[in-house]
Amino acid sequence: MKKVMITPDLGKQLGRILYRDGICYLGYSASEIGILYSGNRIIADILTDDFRKEERLQGWIGVMVGEDSEPWKRIPLEAEEAEYLLFDREEYARYKGVAAESLPDKLAVRIIKYSEVAFGVAGIRYLLVDENATMEALPRKAKRLEFIGDSITCGYGIEGVWNVDEFCTAQENPMKDYAVRTANALDADYQLVSWSGIGLISDWIPPEVDEPDTTVLMPMLYPYTNRMFCERQGMEQEAWDFGKFLPDAVVIHLGTNDASYTREKPEREALYVEAYRKLYADVRSRYGKEIPVVCCLGIMDRTLCPVIDKMVQELHAEGENVHYVEFAGQREEDGIASDWHPSEKTHIIAAEVLTKKLRELI
Repeated sequence: MKKVMITPDLGKQLGRILYRDGICYLGYSASEIGILYSGNRIIADILTDDFRKEERLQGWIGVMVGEDSEPWKRIPLEAEEAEYLLFDREEYARYKGVAAESLPDKLAVRIIKYSEVAFGVAGIRYLLVDENATMEALPRKAKRLEFIGDSITCGYGIEGVWNVDEFCTAQENPMKDYAVRTANALDADYQLVSWSGIGLISDWIPPEVDEPDTTVLMPMLYPYTNRMFCERQGMEQEAWDFGKFLPDAVVIHLGTNDASYTREKPEREALYVEAYRKLYADVRSRYGKEIPVVCCLGIMDRTLCPVIDKMVQELHAEGENVHYVEFAGQREEDGIASDWHPSEKTHIIAAEVLTKKLRELI
């Protein structure tokens, strides 16, 4: 087999992927590298960071093959560095219950980050592929969507059960969340910038705490490729090149965690709106005034829904192409996932609402 280094022009790449010292780092949820592969096997040398030492919080990747909607493999990154078998034609044929000879000569192979960036990266040093295999980029979609959000956008706990399971990264599945479902329904490529517990003026705080938690806020992350990982590793920061992914629409889903601090206090809500407007202005400065921006909220906490609605109405009156989508609150009869997060059924319901709105806009 031959060694192939992953460079920015290898395959179809989605998400904010960091390249440093010859290593390709998949960080954010649903970031991926997709290739059309003619060979029989792919092995990847992957390293990860210190979150592997925390029980149940290691990084995870998934491997999608062909037209499958479910991953052929989901792999925990439990070692600091190891080689992982990502694809084997014979094994995959047995998994599908067919003869290997009946598979297409070229198969789509997608390496996808399943766990969120807060819980460890997947740093791919190289791929080992068959000597004479070809590797082509998967085709890009005509539309592109960017999602800026919190744990809901990460697919946090979506495969766990409230009051039964303790959260672990094995339960995270961004491919089942409202964002990726919406993009798939619109046949669009996507990019997620999301972090669990994050807000605009405060991360989530418990009721007995009255000071905001400003450890990691979205305005701190958004300008960079992978700010917190670079900080953890003592690496120089890389400003994200916004020209790499020019979306047809941007979806912002922030406020669930801020509400744990704002608590319907007008002065705090005013700070939240001020920070939201600044993030909105930042998005506009990157992508121009034409594309629609959709502001969403409501699944886990509805406290700030009227605040966002009012802000969007004011922006709209100022001539801005901005829209508000209020999701229905989650219901116990639809299932509740880990840590009171939305179930897959709730994500499906939200995706249907958002898809309908985006069809009108793009």
